[in-house]
Amino acid sequence: MSKNYCIGVFPGDGHGPSVIQAAQRVLSAAAAATGFGVEYRKFPCSGAHYLETGELCSDDILEELKGLPAILFGGVGHPGVTPGLLSREILLKIADTLDLYISERPVRLMPGVKSYLRTKKGEDIDYIIIREHSGGLNGKIGGNSLKGTPDEIAQESLIYSRFQVERCIRYAFEVASLPTRKGHLTLSGKSSLQPHAYSLWTRVFEEVGEHDFPQVKRSYTEVDDICMQLVRYPESFDVIVTGNLTGDILANVGAVSQGGAGYASIGSIHPGKTGMFGPMRASPEFYEKSMLQANPISAIGAVVMLLRHLNQLDAAHKVEEAMIITLATEVIGEGTMLSRFRTNEVADMIVNRIR
Repeated sequence: MSKNYCIGVFPGDGHGPSVIQAAQRVLSAAAAATGFGVEYRKFPCSGAHYLETGELCSDDILEELKGLPAILFGGVGHPGVTPGLLSREILLKIADTLDLYISERPVRLMPGVKSYLRTKKGEDIDYIIIREHSGGLNGKIGGNSLKGTPDEIAQESLIYSRFQVERCIRYAFEVASLPTRKGHLTLSGKSSLQPHAYSLWTRVFEEVGEHDFPQVKRSYTEVDDICMQLVRYPESFDVIVTGNLTGDILANVGAVSQGGAGYASIGSIHPGKTGMFGPMRASPEFYEKSMLQANPISAIGAVVMLLRHLNQLDAAHKVEEAMIITLATEVIGEGTMLSRFRTNEVADMIVNRIR
């Protein structure tokens, strides 16, 4: 008897609806080709929906998400909404409710895609960034005193528990131990300015590595140095684990390396529970209106991550193979926009190769 999955879908704003629609078509084709079923539960949460109804992400929606195995998330952003509101009250609210404590960012230069690092080839850029996503500098602890006066004071607090650090580091070691990786894990932080937090990170990193993963090579690189090294020598990295803020920065460096945001996929996961997957959405270009030629590869790459999360490895392989062949044989564009195809045409190519 075939397995059936109900996948939550948040098309969102900007290019989100068009690239998520492409991702759904690819996911459905992969499911049909490998013998399992998918259905979709669509949620309207977005900037446009908020301006029309005043609704963001209700407790009822959050409760329903707890019963779903995976979510496709397009992205939220709207010029008519206060900056940060949609991310806090939709995206981060989902992540907090589901305890999606890992943000995973594969950085891989696909065949046929040009990197902005023009001297680098595909085999030079293939690493994964594991970002802790539940603690650190996340805007939850801090505030303003004497706001609006010349003496105003603003404070943000970086706080980590050993529990948060250890579960993230342990997951990163597990990824680095996979036969598809090179067995090298790099911890990155800012110990010179955050000595207490990264003392904890470093001690846990060494303890877990020495006791449970002695076969994995370990190293530490300060975040300012690793930003330079990812540009100069990306081939020297395999898996990188880091805190919330630094991981956010490194993910953007990685996206540029692999050809732009149109090729950068994100997985926000709780291993063994719900996962949320979608395209990189940090760039303002993602929310421009020319949706018909939005690059869907980042959303389709997110489907590969989603299928692996569901342990549908044959389907994930089929999608990845079809995506690689399409990119290697068709010049589809750089960054968030396509050069000569429409979004649905790229989805057609990949779906036809899956079939």
